[in-house]
Amino acid sequence: MMVGVSLLVCLLAQSPSTYDAVTDRGPRAKPTLLNPGPAGSSFKDPVFGSRIWRVTDANTRSDRPSVSFRTPSATHQNEWSAFSTYFYVVSTDGTVVPFAFDPFSGAARRLPALTFYIEPQFSYVNDSQIYGSVSSGSLHTIDAYDFVTGSYTRLLDLESVESGLAGTYIGGLSSSAGPTERILAFFGGSSQDQHHYVVVFDRSDPSKRQVLDTAAALHFNLHHAAMDRSGRYVLLYPTSADLTAPRNAAQVYVWDTQSNTTTALPLADARSGGHDAYGYGVAINQDCCSSTTYDAAQWQMRSLATPLTTKDLISPVLNPKEVYLADHPTWNNARADALVPFISGTYRYPPDDVEWRAWDDEIVAVQTDGGDHGAEVYRFAHHRSDVRDDLTPSQTSFWYLPRPNVSPDGRWVLFTSNWEKTLGTDPAGAPGERARQDVFLIRLTPTGGEPELRLTPQSRRGGGSP
Repeated sequence: MMVGVSLLVCLLAQSPSTYDAVTDRGPRAKPTLLNPGPAGSSFKDPVFGSRIWRVTDANTRSDRPSVSFRTPSATHQNEWSAFSTYFYVVSTDGTVVPFAFDPFSGAARRLPALTFYIEPQFSYVNDSQIYGSVSSGSLHTIDAYDFVTGSYTRLLDLESVESGLAGTYIGGLSSSAGPTERILAFFGGSSQDQHHYVVVFDRSDPSKRQVLDTAAALHFNLHHAAMDRSGRYVLLYPTSADLTAPRNAAQVYVWDTQSNTTTALPLADARSGGHDAYGYGVAINQDCCSSTTYDAAQWQMRSLATPLTTKDLISPVLNPKEVYLADHPTWNNARADALVPFISGTYRYPPDDVEWRAWDDEIVAVQTDGGDHGAEVYRFAHHRSDVRDDLTPSQTSFWYLPRPNVSPDGRWVLFTSNWEKTLGTDPAGAPGERARQDVFLIRLTPTGGEPELRLTPQSRRGGGSP
């Protein structure tokens, strides 16, 4: 990418607070399924008018034809570089495939696979940096890859943090924005739900770190852990076994790393259910309700400084009441200076006999600063993913869920879809989810459109990457 264009990307990196999109709350049924074409093709969503690109197809990896491609399993992950010039997708076998991206045209170019064995996290600060753990090492290192230099750098060896890690691996990691960029990793288990250590360290000086052993301090193991954009708050998620007797852990705990205190968020009392996403010291999750009547299409918003107090975002709720609706939210576009919408991918799941409503099986954006009047909801597309398990249609298949992931500039969102199970068969797919999945991309247009961009002769000089 030209240096001048990179500078323009920096200028446009601030995410918008409103979108040019459909905002009515009437039902819009899915039309006849379009043929999405091969990877690189684009088309308009026939209902909402958004431009959609197909990013991957059965030929994206010549060494593994017909495997699926997906957005990260946790929408807490940042799949995008700081200025939206790179992103990555994940193959069925866990291979991380990065792309160079033109945030003006929507063109994506595949790059060589990364050698991380866990889902990586792009830096919110440095556009060319991505964090993970290299598969060729001890499985206990936090490493950075730089797309400009093409090199890996060791940041922290977890064996210098805790002993007795033989046979264990890293469960996942996340990172904060500036001015002090921090990185989090949870680790210490030999399999999922056995991890119990969390480390948070400064990117510039890993010796400045905090470590929490949740098994010793809080008496539960970790299913997941992640950090808000400010780097102050860590969300700790106990395993399903710890949520039940005898431990009866809360749904989630907030660790304030500044005061070194933890706050339990019980499921009912704190309305802490559903999937969640974080901004700067704030979080949202799909749960109901602090003031409205019950409906599944309701979200809670809370300050992480006072996490037991929430407010409903949707007012009034939709009718008729819907119960079987879930979502995956993403808020990589959060800003420190203003509240902006988060992006969500909703999905209805069986048993479900309520009539079709607005937001069902859609990619939407939900306003977070609507006040007492409630949130505006911007509607972009039907994701067209049939989430029903192939063998047991009354259940959902995790990898069929859309799991959107928004760019930090709030102008692009990636999502997973099996396109109503029409993309072929994945030979490596697990039983019940053999229909191939691919990654698709939607352009989100700010209200009023983008400002006209003009390159001066000076800004046209020089080369860059990609």
